[in-house]
Amino acid sequence: MKLFIFSLITLLACFTPVTYSWGAAGHRTVGRIAQNFLTDDVSNQVNALLGESLEAVSTWADEIKRKDPSFNWAKPLHFIDTHDNPPKTCTVSMVRTVRQSVIANREGALLQATITNYTYQLDSSNGFKFGERNIALKFLTHFLGDITQRLYLIPALHACGKETGGLNVNVTFNQESDKLHFIWDDNMIEKRLQDFSSSSEETMPGESKFTDADIEAYATTLTLAITSGSYKDIKSDWTSCIGEANAVTQCPLQWASDTNALNCNNVVWKYVLDNPNEDLAGDYYNAVVPYIDMQLAKGGYRLGMLLNHVLGRTESIVLQDYNDSI
Repeated sequence: MKLFIFSLITLLACFTPVTYSWGAAGHRTVGRIAQNFLTDDVSNQVNALLGESLEAVSTWADEIKRKDPSFNWAKPLHFIDTHDNPPKTCTVSMVRTVRQSVIANREGALLQATITNYTYQLDSSNGFKFGERNIALKFLTHFLGDITQRLYLIPALHACGKETGGLNVNVTFNQESDKLHFIWDDNMIEKRLQDFSSSSEETMPGESKFTDADIEAYATTLTLAITSGSYKDIKSDWTSCIGEANAVTQCPLQWASDTNALNCNNVVWKYVLDNPNEDLAGDYYNAVVPYIDMQLAKGGYRLGMLLNHVLGRTESIVLQDYNDSI
């Protein structure tokens, strides 16, 4: 395979890798939305590669790193480390360049470079074996969800509170104490799913209840918002980089920058910092639900469009240098 150069966003002051992502509900929602936007031909290719749906494999990247020690190298891949100070400043900047062999050696790889790498591997014309392309697609399905989770873009600050993606920020949600990171991963999405649940049972604090039907209903609602609803006129902005000559390198950077901008939204960080003792299942949840909806919609739509681009193309992907202007 030809050698190519790309840049990694790295942590300058404090690198504390953590190994979590959108919870199962979030990733499954992204996978189901993406499936809705695949062309027939690409859908058939996905089925041939996976033998199952995108939703079904959407949590594989989390599961494998916990169950199989041989995948310990994949734990740092789920995050992007930024050099900023939310909510005051939110930027994603390129700070060093490394060769593709770094990822091959399983060192120093972070989320946006990983998306680039596995997009390249998924392209059938680049000479990767079936098993490699299978794994590449599984990782992409997961990481296109991760890159929309605003707590996966970790600022490099001395205190290492915001910079560990909220893992050091203790909060209360629905009368239960937990870390802010996990509230975004699981609790708020699962609370959101109750709006689509056909069950009359009330979810008690600490319980996690959602069904396949709940996921389907939520994903359908977001899909309709993309095709004919509130996201109809803005969805093209979410994937504007796809189709460009350097899409495979620039898209992950653009998507990371888009997500990181949410860290400067007063509702996301400032509210938590200003109201440390408040139960976040109330006003905070109501304020951030629109962002959760949109981020999951972005993840699903981008994944679908990216797969249509990669698996539907006739020429091979050529990797170029990252553009440091992001």
